[in-house]
Amino acid sequence: MKITCPLISGSGLEVYHRRLSMGLSHLGVQSDLIPFSPHWEFFPWGLEWKAQKIMTERPLCDLVHTHAEYGRLFRRKGKPLVITLHHSSMDRDYLASLPLPTRVHHQFLLKSYVRRAINLADKLVAVSFHTQSAYLKIFDKDLEIQVIHNGIDPKTFRPVGVEPRSTDGQVVIFFSGNHTRRKGFDLLAPVMKRLGNNFVLRYTGGIRQSGAVALDVHNMQCLGHLSEEQLLVEINKADISFQPSRREGFGFSILEAMACGKPVVSTDCSAIPELIEHGKGGYLCEVDSVEQMVSAIRNVAQSIELRRKMGAHNRQVVLKRFTLEQMASQYFNLYQSLLS
Repeated sequence: MKITCPLISGSGLEVYHRRLSMGLSHLGVQSDLIPFSPHWEFFPWGLEWKAQKIMTERPLCDLVHTHAEYGRLFRRKGKPLVITLHHSSMDRDYLASLPLPTRVHHQFLLKSYVRRAINLADKLVAVSFHTQSAYLKIFDKDLEIQVIHNGIDPKTFRPVGVEPRSTDGQVVIFFSGNHTRRKGFDLLAPVMKRLGNNFVLRYTGGIRQSGAVALDVHNMQCLGHLSEEQLLVEINKADISFQPSRREGFGFSILEAMACGKPVVSTDCSAIPELIEHGKGGYLCEVDSVEQMVSAIRNVAQSIELRRKMGAHNRQVVLKRFTLEQMASQYFNLYQSLLS
């Protein structure tokens, strides 16, 4: 079986497809990943030409698997089209935080693209129940959308023995993600100022940043963009994973920390409660509540035993519900049902 996967490069979509491709390869599925620059999003007419060029130049495939925003462009006659819905970029609360030109683009242009892709798709998949619900609410409550949670390779993201980053007794907190309001990046500084000298936060440059935004806070350290190997090491050197997101279609960064056996402090919104069990794997705070986030981090930090217990719980949740093998198996069965 061979599938073609056009995707926007330098985004979470690329991480998703590369990991799924690895899982599917063990089932005999060959994935042809076709990244295209996110800059094409600003030139829809050019993207139409680019998509046609991509689909005519690539070798034949059995099935096309892509995402909703530009899925309409990659339909190939006689081949099933699978569309995965990652997070709703048309959600009212999400749009409210965006600049006016971006809101207009999403609401009036992108929304029509997504609607056309949904109508063309042979199968719709959502990465979480939250994402499924968001699309049903916006488009059509009678849509058939299968939920397949994202998975992670627990042999890659795992607890490893590394020396603690801090040698002066500081509690090490780790944030991984793009420097966007949706990820809650603007909340890092006020939280760390409140926590004070006994805590240090180390944060990545995200996927789409060429460098990293250095914040002028004495207990925050900028890591820049990390390879997967470096990311594994940094997660394991941390005591607590902190993800103050305002919206997540799924939450790969949270899952990576869970697989490494780390407690997570995050927010009680969107898909995050599908991953983190409040009080067992960490704490879920109100969105934007710096006070609750500071309190939760202090609570986890005060007990090494609590951190170990929460981390072990998270690791077991990943092994039971969110492995790459489980994810790939569900997609394989879906592909087979469309091709039979």
